[in-house]
Amino acid sequence: MKHTLSLLAVVLLTTLSVNVYAQKNKTDNDYNLKKAYEVLQEEKDEAKALDLVTKQLRETPDNVEALLLRVRLLRRKKEFGQALQDINHALKVNKPKKTEMQNSTLHWWKAYIYQDMGDKVNAAASFKTAYELAQKDDKENLQSISFDYAQALYDLEDYAGADAIYRKMLALDEADQAAMIGLARNMIEREQYSEAIEMLDKCQKYDADYSEIYRFKMQAYDKLGEASKAVDAGLEWFEKNDDANTEAIGKVLLKRPNYAEASIKTRIKKTEKRFQCMAFLCQFYETSHQYAEAVRTYDDLEAEFGHYDEINVYRSDCYSELGLNELAIADISKAMEKDPDWQLYVRRGDYYRLNGDLGLAIADFTAAVEDAPKEAYCYYRRGWTYEMQGERKKAMEDYNMGLEMTQDYPYLYLMRGELLLLEGNKTEADADFEMVVQKDTVVRDGSCRQYALHFLGRDKEAEEWMNKIIESDPDDPGHYYDKACLYSRMGRQEESVAALRISFEKGYRSFAHIRHDDDLDAVRELPEFKALMEEYEAKHAEYLKEFKLSMPEKEETVTEIAVKRNPGGTFEIPCDINGLALQMIFDTGASDVTISSVEANFMFKNGYLSEKDIKGKKYYQIANGQISEGTTITLREVKIGDAVLHNVDASVVKSQKAPLLLGQSAMERFGTITIDNQNNKLIIKH
Repeated sequence: MKHTLSLLAVVLLTTLSVNVYAQKNKTDNDYNLKKAYEVLQEEKDEAKALDLVTKQLRETPDNVEALLLRVRLLRRKKEFGQALQDINHALKVNKPKKTEMQNSTLHWWKAYIYQDMGDKVNAAASFKTAYELAQKDDKENLQSISFDYAQALYDLEDYAGADAIYRKMLALDEADQAAMIGLARNMIEREQYSEAIEMLDKCQKYDADYSEIYRFKMQAYDKLGEASKAVDAGLEWFEKNDDANTEAIGKVLLKRPNYAEASIKTRIKKTEKRFQCMAFLCQFYETSHQYAEAVRTYDDLEAEFGHYDEINVYRSDCYSELGLNELAIADISKAMEKDPDWQLYVRRGDYYRLNGDLGLAIADFTAAVEDAPKEAYCYYRRGWTYEMQGERKKAMEDYNMGLEMTQDYPYLYLMRGELLLLEGNKTEADADFEMVVQKDTVVRDGSCRQYALHFLGRDKEAEEWMNKIIESDPDDPGHYYDKACLYSRMGRQEESVAALRISFEKGYRSFAHIRHDDDLDAVRELPEFKALMEEYEAKHAEYLKEFKLSMPEKEETVTEIAVKRNPGGTFEIPCDINGLALQMIFDTGASDVTISSVEANFMFKNGYLSEKDIKGKKYYQIANGQISEGTTITLREVKIGDAVLHNVDASVVKSQKAPLLLGQSAMERFGTITIDNQNNKLIIKH
């Protein structure tokens, strides 16, 4: 809880010596101290000021004013040991009548040092000493010191002790709103919500613009289940305090979303902070997963107030959530025209990845790595995309590099563990999964502990953790999508599809991501899965149509490839399969996709296929570890020229002369196919 008087007192303390110094006779003995103040005021160079005040203390080691200035500078550098030595020496040599520096002030500073160190007990003890001394030597700052002492007691959960100080503050000044707020907050801690509201109502009568009133009213009304009043209080807090916690307010607003939306719109019409309230409405729509409404409001905001890069960035997120990744890319690219940073590159890279443009995604993630080579997240995103491309070696290099930058990002261990498992290195893989379990201990959005537990064979714990994540925010569609992925990996196909349906019902729309997500490979060919995707893609198209949103039309691309005509009406075409150059047979009389067992085994042994690409694992492995006839495998990427298909299922056959055969139906997935018999060319319009 902030206290204006206390913060003001800190500012006064930092400038007190300057004012006092100006009133004294300047002496040669204070030259370096004077210069230190000048450097701070004119050059804002704290390092230079620290050197000067240190020189001063070599000449006059008992100079209390110089000691206190150095304490201030050392606190900023987090050099708390020397700061404590200086403040203790100042207390030892200080003569208040001569220095005009009260001992209560020095103990006050000492308490702040302990606070910075996270030492609550010693901080409270020093505040107590400052409080007791200030009653005699510094009544002007007594209320501020009292407030800080009460806050320290609150931090120690000594609510009764804090209350006693707040009541003494009110005895000295019945209009001290900070003391009233402190009492109300402690009442909320004791679940005395009605009493807290009474105290806050009293506080409001003294000055209705004191923003903390509404912060705690929001909390108290929320606890009482009076959602509308909690919404009103939260919006009042937002409007009166530029630093209000919008995330906390948003959680309250979601409990009465229709009322909250109407209330924000009403305030927009009346408030002087129209821009801020419109931006908050955008944030509310995003939090409540109403992304089309958010896009429309961002458009209104831009039309009324002009261009802001932030609008492009946040609106691009909404487009992506709607599955409109091309619009997201176009929007964020506008924000990147001037001076893009690594975070913007990562954001756009994710949009490219979700759109299936893996090469462009890697280019952006690489730019992010170059801009911020110590940011582990950049390596994680690029490594994941390399893995999606089938480039496992590069993916492993990125995961290793990310873990060199930080050992505190669980997803890096998870992804590396999965790769190690695919390579048959179960011991090291399990070690990585154990690291995830060790480090990922907080139930939150973005947790990956459930997957690590699954890979360790602890499915019951994995499911329990997944359910805890859902309970933490039951309206987040991404949680149900994660549940669908987890169940798919567990082989619980029916439950996976059911969880995916719930994620769609709650607003999940990243259809492009679903098509590339290997977590769902176990259910991808199920009729129920295909029907579900078809159902919600159609619903989504209607939803976008209502808001006059749609994907921009792609320009038609024409790919021409020289082909060799074979007897019998087939054509031989060069292609790349998961990065391996092969010759493919296009057979207009066939419908399926088949691959020779020789080629399939070569690809598997050389890393072009992984275990994740082979369906029905328990059936394919024979005694010598070969891929047997009749197995279905997934080709992650099939390229003909610049035309690309992802996730193509192929059957392994024994007697096939060509490495790969694609039938008519598979070829038509590329686009419109034409054979130029005269020039021996295959023409693909896509």
